[in-house]
Amino acid sequence: MSTLNEKQVINHLINVIHTSLQELNEANNLYGDSDFRTGQIYAYAECLEILQLCPIIRSTYLDYNIEERYPLK
Repeated sequence: MSTLNEKQVINHLINVIHTSLQELNEANNLYGDSDFRTGQIYAYAECLEILQLCPIIRSTYLDYNIEERYPLK
């Protein structure tokens, strides 16, 4: 993989987390809740919440309520 600047790394990380959260939610909808998948959802959501602590990341990439978009059951 080539070298990325800070903005590209943050954007890539957030996209990976979003994709993972969508896949986990879809799996829970298809197969029912699993403690393991639910734990992963909590962990990824917490990562996004930590990233939101940085004002520039919040306003540029994560300007939404994470728990509304990815409900924590």
